[in-house]
Amino acid sequence: MPIAASFSWRLLYRFFLDKNCALAFEEWFNSRLPRNGGRLTLSNAIKVIDRKLRRPVHGKEKLYLFVGVDEYQKIERVKAPRSDPDTSLLRELVEAIAAFLCTKSSNLVVLPMFAGTDLGVIANSLNYVTERLPMTLLTLDQVFTFVESNADFAMLLRQSQIRRHLFMLGGVPRWVVEYLLELRSCLQGGVVSLENINNCYDDVWTNFVDYYLRSPLVDLQTLVRLAAFAVSGVTVSPISTIDGRLKWSRLRDSSLCLLSPRESSTCDVRVPYPLLANIGSTKSLATRAERDFATALDDMSEMVDSTMFALQPWQSWEMFGACFYAVRINALLVLGHSTATLGDLLPGARMSEETRQISVKLVPSRVVRCAEAFGSLTPQLISNKFNQQEKYDWTSSGCIAVNGDGGAGVDIFFALNDAVTDNVVVFVDQRKRQFGKFQPCHAKEYLGKLSVCPKFLVARGARVVRGVLNCDSLSNLATYDVPHDCFLLSPDESERFYGTLAYHPACTPFISVNSACKTALKSLLRGTLKAVDEAAEAILTKRNEPSGGFSNSEDVRSFIKFKRLKVDFDDEYAEFQS
Repeated sequence: MPIAASFSWRLLYRFFLDKNCALAFEEWFNSRLPRNGGRLTLSNAIKVIDRKLRRPVHGKEKLYLFVGVDEYQKIERVKAPRSDPDTSLLRELVEAIAAFLCTKSSNLVVLPMFAGTDLGVIANSLNYVTERLPMTLLTLDQVFTFVESNADFAMLLRQSQIRRHLFMLGGVPRWVVEYLLELRSCLQGGVVSLENINNCYDDVWTNFVDYYLRSPLVDLQTLVRLAAFAVSGVTVSPISTIDGRLKWSRLRDSSLCLLSPRESSTCDVRVPYPLLANIGSTKSLATRAERDFATALDDMSEMVDSTMFALQPWQSWEMFGACFYAVRINALLVLGHSTATLGDLLPGARMSEETRQISVKLVPSRVVRCAEAFGSLTPQLISNKFNQQEKYDWTSSGCIAVNGDGGAGVDIFFALNDAVTDNVVVFVDQRKRQFGKFQPCHAKEYLGKLSVCPKFLVARGARVVRGVLNCDSLSNLATYDVPHDCFLLSPDESERFYGTLAYHPACTPFISVNSACKTALKSLLRGTLKAVDEAAEAILTKRNEPSGGFSNSEDVRSFIKFKRLKVDFDDEYAEFQS
């Protein structure tokens, strides 16, 4: 620990706890110090003392004490005798604790905080007014940030398998923390062996993730429907049911899903990524629609997840997009939808009202890696990229075609039939990487280039729907009237568009210089491992200064030059929104 941090803790102890604590400084220092205690600065310690001196606690001021009760629903199982048979044991326990504490101070207000999986135990007419605080899943960037902030764990992110496992744990805080603690116990010389990495992951999966996946509240078919809702773009009402029996609010309170409020009284459904991965590997499913959905999720795992952190996110962007369309269409089929409007199929995308109302027939879909590019000469039968003797009719067989793994010239295209006319509707997905350069004045010209239709479909009255994804921030296109048969997706609406899959690192290739974690920032820097690490740390420090972060690439390069950092800044996938 730096000398300044050690001195600062001694100063705070002497000011606040000396002769007011059962522990001597050495014992308190060893047992109570936060894990990131080495980051305390003398200036922050002095600010705390100054704040205390300026705002003393007077005798008449209320002192609020928060009392946490974890797994509160289990208390009722104790079957202990109650003073009042009309009240819950949990309420009597909390009242007893509060009564005892309040004897110590007449100004004390006790505020219980409950964490558990059965809101009904505490939120009914026999109990106090309760306020439910919604939980959220961590983004992968948030996971990496809190790992990086702790010196005991930061070195773990150097190993790609650990990063991949953290991704697979889906942003559930408890699962992530347990995995990290197990890894730390296996550290030897700053490295964990691959065998131990996998063993730690298997232990956490068995003890925590499996418990979630095998919840006694729901059967496998309900879990499949839950996953389908989470990636379908369909919103739900908390008071409606998923299967005619279980309300969505019950699933939420049982920690099986999260409900994110959307418009009016409906919510988006969010689930941890392990649920999707588990369904993708499940073979014993009852219906064709469920099996097709599982196959699409398994393709996502095989084509995208298996290369995560071996490749950069931008290298998986197109493949992720193709897999996403297959997952979305098959999820809607699981939920019983045979048709969908483009507004429902592509929620969050900007399009004209006429385009939004186009209705298409849904068919079981799967990703095909093809050899052909999309254009006027695209044939009806396309070839498998790895076996060109294998042909697919991409206009009728549910093929989501993608002709590359990443970079310029990659096309994603597929066809569905119009639900009214039965004519072919061709979807072309273009993932534009020139972030910040796609302005309203360029939109018409660029979309015009995408309007080409394969010649064999022109005579059949086919309709081409052109999409440009991640083209620019919503504000820059807010005044642009999107032409008919087009849709635009800005980064602002990615979460609504992708649903639960917005968690996936390959959902966007861009890295925000002003908010990304250290691990992500390092992918924008070129140099030795040591130089890149030092430069990323310097950028983080600069972001935390009162002057803030960076406005553009030249700002970053000037900063690198000023600090004499021995790295180059690669801005192809950098963006500067806060």
